[in-house]
Amino acid sequence: MDLSRAVVTGDAVRRARAIAEFEEWEFVVSHHAMRVAEIDRVDDIPLSKDLARREVTLDLARALRTTEHQVWGMVHEADTLQTRAPGVWESFRSGDIDADRTSAIASTAERLQTREAWAALEHSAPEYAATHTLAELRSWLRRLRARLEPEETQAEADRAVEQRRVSITHNDDGTSWFNALLPTGLAIAIGERLRKAARAIPTIDPVTGERDRRTRDQKQADLVADWLTSNTGTVGDLRAEIAISISATDLLGYTNGPGLTLDGEPVGAAWVRELATSEHAVLRRLVLDPLGHVLDTQVLKYRPPESLRQALHWRDGTCRVAGCRAPVHETDLDHAKAYDSGGSTSGTNLRCLCRKHHNMKSHGHLHDRHLVAPLQHVERYRTAP
Repeated sequence: MDLSRAVVTGDAVRRARAIAEFEEWEFVVSHHAMRVAEIDRVDDIPLSKDLARREVTLDLARALRTTEHQVWGMVHEADTLQTRAPGVWESFRSGDIDADRTSAIASTAERLQTREAWAALEHSAPEYAATHTLAELRSWLRRLRARLEPEETQAEADRAVEQRRVSITHNDDGTSWFNALLPTGLAIAIGERLRKAARAIPTIDPVTGERDRRTRDQKQADLVADWLTSNTGTVGDLRAEIAISISATDLLGYTNGPGLTLDGEPVGAAWVRELATSEHAVLRRLVLDPLGHVLDTQVLKYRPPESLRQALHWRDGTCRVAGCRAPVHETDLDHAKAYDSGGSTSGTNLRCLCRKHHNMKSHGHLHDRHLVAPLQHVERYRTAP
């Protein structure tokens, strides 16, 4: 089967699966509505009616070999979309988006408060959802909500931060999970410090002369254990670093939109302003085109200078392969046109690829059709068709 035929066939299979999922949801919604209407017409006490409605959910769950929770989720999310974003429901009906994407959009629709925000979601989300992975869609939905309703989003974040905590879960094999619920910005900063500290560990132990055979993950786990079980800290001055882009008007407080981390996660404007006042903060001006892309930088050397590397990290955010969300600090700068073949070391010819996809490209197994456009630091949402 040639590539074009595989693409067409694959899309047909995806659409058929999505339509089948819609038919399941539609059956659940219509049957539930019919049975509940019958129950409501009966002259009975409220408790009896409530228990009868629960029986309807249980009957559907047994018929579909699923849980009552999943059945109720279909009913509730369908009602949310039909009320607040009917265009999304129609995209599900036509097979443009599947059940998982529909559910993610419904969750955001439930959180949004205004009709203007519902309209922006309805007219922007189906197009994005149809062309991106579920993880990319969820990140986009968080950015959409933070931009459309910044005060409500920040209030929810403040309430969530009040629930911050640490938990330890023991496994059966002598290991345990150590989990911490923290503000997103702080978690990213911790991850950056761990990455930097792990890379700073010498490959050869200066005392024993033995080679350190630990993986990166093992080194980071050991560092966390060392930091939390001693008060000696780490060798050297390794500060936590986090890179955030934010509109100048948001930074100055004229507007209240979110900042964005390199991988596109929104963080509150108030927290970004607080970071900006730190004596350790480094402010960089990003010049964007009308679509929100970082403008190009040109140099005439094979190895990109640090300034160009940082600019490309800002531009791409993650590995440029569709669906790959490898953090930009774990990527290589790849020449689209090989340097030995006349390719320039410039923003137009360089892109961030994770090591796996960089190796695929170097051996001729990564076509440009698998790449997506750079990160947009400015996103626009349609409020009408």
